[in-house]
Amino acid sequence: MVVRCVLNEGYLFSPRKVRQGLTQKTTYNEITIHREYNVHGILFYEDGLRYLLFDDCETPYWYPADLFVVIDNKVPEQWYYKFFGYEETVSAIWGYYELVHSEEHFDGLSEQETKAIDLFLKRKKEIYN
Repeated sequence: MVVRCVLNEGYLFSPRKVRQGLTQKTTYNEITIHREYNVHGILFYEDGLRYLLFDDCETPYWYPADLFVVIDNKVPEQWYYKFFGYEETVSAIWGYYELVHSEEHFDGLSEQETKAIDLFLKRKKEIYN
């Protein structure tokens, strides 16, 4: 799956938090308008979608989907899916095996742990190279 960045400014908080009044915006300097990015995972988080991208700083990070347009909607055949329920903060996730099935890996990516990033880079190479 490939997306093109069309905005680099958006809400700092999830759609659910924005509806509750947290409307602070931020500029995502790690992505470039008009640049294309491979999507390494999709997260349904507090009523909004986020894409896991390898950004301009060469870091895996979850970005709001509304900053992008989809230019190739074919998802990798190696992807998995898990639904947690609508009442959960993270309702659903799509992506490579460990991203979907290992909470330790998911959390490690969020915390930018070396072990998690190394595994992400390995899966990135397997899927997109």
